[in-house]
Amino acid sequence: MTTDRFMDEVRDMRPMLLSVAKGILDSDEEAEDVVQDAMLRLWQLREEPIRNPKGFARTVVRNMSLSKVRRRPLTVDIGQADMATNDDTATDRNEQIDRMMELVDALPTMQQTVLRLRHMQDMTMADIASLIGTSEVAVRQSLSRARRSIIEQFKTIAK
Repeated sequence: MTTDRFMDEVRDMRPMLLSVAKGILDSDEEAEDVVQDAMLRLWQLREEPIRNPKGFARTVVRNMSLSKVRRRPLTVDIGQADMATNDDTATDRNEQIDRMMELVDALPTMQQTVLRLRHMQDMTMADIASLIGTSEVAVRQSLSRARRSIIEQFKTIAK
C-alpha cells in the first residue's frame, strides 16, 4: 500500500476510530493517543493482506482501548468513601494487609518480584519480562503460581 493511499484510508477511518475509543475510555486525550498508536500499528502492517481494513482497525482500537482501561489503577473517590469507619475496622484492614504482605514475603524470590512489579508497580507483563530478563510466558507462570500460593495460604490462615 502506498503512503498516499494509506493516508486517505486513515483520514476516512479516523472519526469512526475516535468514536470507538472515546466510547470505551471516556477521555478525548486517551482516545487520541490510542487512535494514534493504532494508526502506527496499521502502518506497520500495511503490506499484510487484510480483507476488511476498517473492521480490523476498529478491532485494534477497541482492544487497545480495553487494555488501557484494564491498566488503570483502581481508585476510590474520597467524597464517596465511608468516613465513618471506626478504629476497629481500620485495625482489621491493617492486620489483613500485614498478613498479606507476610505471605508475599514468604514467596520464592522470583514470584515476589513478579507479583510486586505487576500489582504494586502496575507494570505490564512485557515490561516485567524485559526488566528481569525472561519471557512473558515465564512471567505469567510465575505470577499465576504466586497468586495461587497466596490464595491457598490465606485460606489456611482465615480458617
